[in-house]
Amino acid sequence: MRMECLLCTDSLPGRVRVWQDGLWRLSVVEHGAVAGFAHLEPLRHIPFVTDLDGPEAGTLGVVLARVTGAMRAATGAALIYVYVFGERVPHLHFNLAPQHEGGPLVGGPGLLRPGAEELGRDVHAAAARAIAARLED
Repeated sequence: MRMECLLCTDSLPGRVRVWQDGLWRLSVVEHGAVAGFAHLEPLRHIPFVTDLDGPEAGTLGVVLARVTGAMRAATGAALIYVYVFGERVPHLHFNLAPQHEGGPLVGGPGLLRPGAEELGRDVHAAAARAIAARLED
């Protein structure tokens, strides 16, 4: 546990813990425009998704499916958005947002800065090749 980390000390106000196992916990935010907005985070300090390792890496898919399924059923959401940013709080946490038709959330292009320029296919192709090369083992 890192004492300077707000998530390690579990000291963020405005959230209620609704579930925990030996590796993960789910807390629901008690304010904002989206009812049921939650954070899934490892109990152990893991700074960013790129640092995910150990038993947390091996259980993430099952845990994510379980909690998002429960959230969807409990909120009546059409789907649950799952996203990770990481630069504000350096402790891995998945933002889980119930999405309802006509609700306050905007997905897809709504996440882009207005006026963001479309990149060329060559840039996307180069990124895809670089990622594929890193995954060849």
